[in-house]
Amino acid sequence: MITHPLYLLIALPLALAALGAGLWSASRAATGVKVVGQHPGWQGLGLALVIAGLGLGLSAPRWGKPEVARLTVQVVLDASKSMGVKDAGGRARFDAATSFLDRLWSEPTPGAAWGLEALTGDLVPLLPPGEDRTLLRETLLAVKPGDIGAPGSSFGRGLAQVAGEVDKGRPAIVLLLSDGEETWESESDASMRAIAALKKAKLPLYAVVLGGASPQPVPGAKAADGKEQTSSARPDFLKALCVATGGRLITTPEEMRTLARNLMQGTEAMPATRSPKPAHPEAGAWLALLGFAIWLFGAGRPMPGWRLALLLPFLLITRPVKAQSRFVPSTVKAWIAQRALDNDDLKTAKAWSPSDDAPDHRLLAAAIALRSHQPGDAAQTLAPLVAGGVPRPLPPWRAPALLMAARAQHDLGKTEDAKALLIRLLMEAPGQADAIHDLQALTQDPTPPPPPDPQKPPPPPPMRPSMGAQKDELEGRQIRMPKTPQAPKGVKDI
Repeated sequence: MITHPLYLLIALPLALAALGAGLWSASRAATGVKVVGQHPGWQGLGLALVIAGLGLGLSAPRWGKPEVARLTVQVVLDASKSMGVKDAGGRARFDAATSFLDRLWSEPTPGAAWGLEALTGDLVPLLPPGEDRTLLRETLLAVKPGDIGAPGSSFGRGLAQVAGEVDKGRPAIVLLLSDGEETWESESDASMRAIAALKKAKLPLYAVVLGGASPQPVPGAKAADGKEQTSSARPDFLKALCVATGGRLITTPEEMRTLARNLMQGTEAMPATRSPKPAHPEAGAWLALLGFAIWLFGAGRPMPGWRLALLLPFLLITRPVKAQSRFVPSTVKAWIAQRALDNDDLKTAKAWSPSDDAPDHRLLAAAIALRSHQPGDAAQTLAPLVAGGVPRPLPPWRAPALLMAARAQHDLGKTEDAKALLIRLLMEAPGQADAIHDLQALTQDPTPPPPPDPQKPPPPPPMRPSMGAQKDELEGRQIRMPKTPQAPKGVKDI
């Protein structure tokens, strides 16, 4: 699997041209060989391998098993009024969709983050991607078809907005639960717009079709001429969207759960830029290095004085690189250390920990020290970032530096110093949730409650909320949801 095949397509013709030039020069020994011992054919092969190695490295080939199992599933739920039609196994389409999601989220899927959005004439974001399945299932209770967003269903605009919200480069897919009925524009226009946006974002679309193909009356909806409005599912439209973007139709929650696991393990095909398989640009570097050595071998006798000097870096590179070598740039050390820290490889992270004065590199070094249970080193590393006055405007590294410094002081047993750092952070940037939580955890109640009196037992625990109270809370959530705007006559779901 190639991440950027364009670089490889450009490099291969150039490599073939270099190889052809070398062979052509070797066939004309009288004019092609300029010095004693020169081998133009070998030089052409070496140059071709150098060019091919550069192209291979830039194209970033991917293979092997994923290092970390992760996947973002953006769930898009059709919340138009037509989802209230009761033709999905004797119940409403929307009820069938919520039942599908409830069964899907009844079991954990480690590594998968689920986002939730409602599709109407507009896209209504409900929850960002996360792993709190209970919160996702509770949010579904506050959604009623036809009560939020604009009337109707706009797949062209809605899926284009979904494609713009998903982070680039992360393994992600879109799961759509809908009847497939487009009401804002023609199906061809909506399909072109949605497919173009999803292909540009490299997002496969998987869909669950709800409802039957025969027209059924929409509850509480009237057409412009006063007649009863009908709705029918469009499975062909949804299937065309899925096939065009590299996805397919899903029928059961178990199939969707299996699909998510296969995508995270790399056994199911995904666009190369979003594949969880690790990239290996170093393969191109080794190929280019081999080509350079072959080119030097065929260079001839006139360069014995500096041929060894050119081969010396090759011999040094083949040896293991020391982590704290002063010839390694700090950015390279930081990249290797961050990657090792993400993989919980503390030994490698400590070996490649950056030691320069860049604020981001100091934060990384302090994080490695805290993970290694060395709070003293972390406090010493963060001292230049937290000492002195308050820089204005407040740089982005200031809050993480104060938080980590407070944690280091707490681990050293200096609780008062940790509280002082947290108070300083709240004065510089009010509203920091992490600082408020840590400060509350460190601040103890000066007057603890007295021991319980055995003569006066404590009152019984309060009763659980009644069904009426739960219903009031649910109605309050529905009131806080965005209301349906008034639309002109002639739109489907009025």
